[in-house]
Amino acid sequence: MKAKHSLFLFVFGLCFDFVGALFKILHAPHGDHLLIIGTILKVAGALSFLYKLLTHPKTKDFFDQ
Repeated sequence: MKAKHSLFLFVFGLCFDFVGALFKILHAPHGDHLLIIGTILKVAGALSFLYKLLTHPKTKDFFDQ
């Protein structure tokens, strides 16, 4: 998975969180499901981006400076 795919997951998670929060405020159905999906997407995107960042070969050189 490329880093841009991880960022897309994170951004979609933010979008789902926003819509889910709006649904919860308006007392529309399935707002809680959207919040859960958004949180899962944000966590998956952040973890995959962190993994990609830490396994990159130039990261060790950056941290050694």
